[in-house]
Amino acid sequence: MKNSWSGFLLAWQFFSAVPIKKQLDMNSKSVTWMYGFLPIVGLLIGAIISSGVLILSRYSEISELLLAILIVIGLIVLTGGLHLDGWIDMSDAFFSYGEKEKRLEILDDPRTGAFGVISVFCLLVLKIGVIYEMLLHGQLAIVPFLIFIPFIARMGMLLYFVTMQPAKEKGLAAYFKGIVIQNKLAVLIGVQSILAFVCWFYIGVFSLFILVVVMLFAVFIYRNWSKKHFGGVTGDLLGALGEGLEVVLWLTILLCI
Repeated sequence: MKNSWSGFLLAWQFFSAVPIKKQLDMNSKSVTWMYGFLPIVGLLIGAIISSGVLILSRYSEISELLLAILIVIGLIVLTGGLHLDGWIDMSDAFFSYGEKEKRLEILDDPRTGAFGVISVFCLLVLKIGVIYEMLLHGQLAIVPFLIFIPFIARMGMLLYFVTMQPAKEKGLAAYFKGIVIQNKLAVLIGVQSILAFVCWFYIGVFSLFILVVVMLFAVFIYRNWSKKHFGGVTGDLLGALGEGLEVVLWLTILLCI
């Protein structure tokens, strides 16, 4: 019980901007729980954003465009821009067109290059545009997707992390991969997936099942791509996947469902 609670708090410390000012023990069990709670953190972040949308939709006459902008800003604030930073670093590294070793060096470089700025601008504009188009169909109709798309995207991040080898011998990703209990983490993934499927079936939002299929396909492609160009997983590549997956899932809802 102690390790699960520590893992829950660690998940908020590492994967959000929620201020958990507490020294927590990082052992194999608590770190396994930390990653196991990653989708739950996404679910709760989505619930917080959805609550804000419900309040603004009911008590104000906010436009769809401004609401879309506020949704994206809210997601950035709650995550501390952590995954966006990974997207920026990944873009700078990939578009350097260097060898794997050079790209890994760029991932560790704290400076931001032109490709990172351009790519994050395109990503945010695309996300705002897609959410805006969704809001035009009804501000309340978007709520189930606001809640569960962050959950599904982080489930994809978790699957990517579990099935990839570290690209570097040092770093947080390599450290966590070395101490996480793979079998226990697989059980946590399975339990959360079953509970999510039951919930979606109960509320009748069957399009979320399609998003899971799209997520699995996207993770498969990204996994092969990152293995080819970077040699494995890093923290930046994991964060970049989370940002990219959310946009892919929103686009799927808008264009195909």
